[in-house]
Amino acid sequence: MNKGTVTVVVGLQRGDEGKGRVVDELAQTHDIVARFNGGPNAGHTVVLPDDTELYLHLIPSGVAHPGTMNVIGNGCFIDPVKLVAEFVHLAEKGIAVSPSMLKVSSSAHLILPSHLQEDADRESGLGAQGSTKSGIAQVARDKYSRVGITIGEASKNPTIAELPTEYADALKTLALYLADTTVYLNEALATGKNILAEGAQGFLLDIDHGMYPFVTSSSTTSGGVATGLGVPPQSIGEVFGIVKLTQSHVGDGEFVTEITDEALLSQLRGKPSEVDGEFGTTTGRARRMGHLDLPQLRRSILVNGVTQLVVTKLDCIPRYGDTLQICESYESGEVAPSSNNALSNQTPVYTELPTWTEDISGVTKFENLPREAKDYIEFVQEKLNTPITRIGVGPNRTQVIKYK
Repeated sequence: MNKGTVTVVVGLQRGDEGKGRVVDELAQTHDIVARFNGGPNAGHTVVLPDDTELYLHLIPSGVAHPGTMNVIGNGCFIDPVKLVAEFVHLAEKGIAVSPSMLKVSSSAHLILPSHLQEDADRESGLGAQGSTKSGIAQVARDKYSRVGITIGEASKNPTIAELPTEYADALKTLALYLADTTVYLNEALATGKNILAEGAQGFLLDIDHGMYPFVTSSSTTSGGVATGLGVPPQSIGEVFGIVKLTQSHVGDGEFVTEITDEALLSQLRGKPSEVDGEFGTTTGRARRMGHLDLPQLRRSILVNGVTQLVVTKLDCIPRYGDTLQICESYESGEVAPSSNNALSNQTPVYTELPTWTEDISGVTKFENLPREAKDYIEFVQEKLNTPITRIGVGPNRTQVIKYK
């Protein structure tokens, strides 16, 4: 019987909920941080106490903690050139990545140059889907067609595909990091070590439960942990669901509570140069913005088995103006449907709440928040019937209020 446990961090909305910062904090109490899905199409930003900003795409967000092992699981898709580029980025920030702190599953599938070209070709034509052009759909297609290539196979047999020199060199670099991570993780659990499973993208982008067809090509839910890492479901303990209070989305698809007022959108987004600016980490695209959608969150909590909620960007709520709207239900019910088509027929039912003018970015205790901010948090917690245990009031790892 496993002695250690797996804690899961998943985004409950459309991505960009602030998972990287939460993983960075929780990594302090875990031995291993493991990515279980997605590829370089993901973008996690970690802000260290000295305000150093780390922009991560495939490397787990525990990389900033000495002594913590980081694992890229078999459920991930790997672009070797981009992964090695992340090594360079981290080195420039003072973090030297080595095999002593990172293991890459030899069973993870390889994104090939042909996948990148296919994705770019599709996105330039009428069949564009708003992807990051990272070759994710194409590598997933080959994986499920059983014609894909794993990074382990490519490293053992470099001639398995015709590869550019840069690509082949990156594979040679990564060969030192390859391991049977499924065995490694299960042995770690058996010896009492605790694993933090880091999800990429958000619930609405899940291939099975998201707003199909505007989804990604892997499981973004807590259920994807078992398959994406090869750990048994019974090893999963706490599931942290991350909620961004200023809801956003990059790409196409229905957005029931979307805001279209350009002046308000400009206020909400901030500037691209700001760490909390509403522009994609991977794409740089301006994000679509909306009001908080509780019916959608209820479905996310249900599917993921969320035990604790972490809400982020409470400090940005005043950007909405003197009041803000929260979608408490749809006219059709309190739980959102799943597919994009079903979402297109929904009408939101809003509740209006007052905001506040005080700067709360330095607040460390719940009782020191403005009355309106406390009422807002208590309203969301009651309506979602799930405990909120952490409140983000800024991008830095120290700007978190422990609640409840």
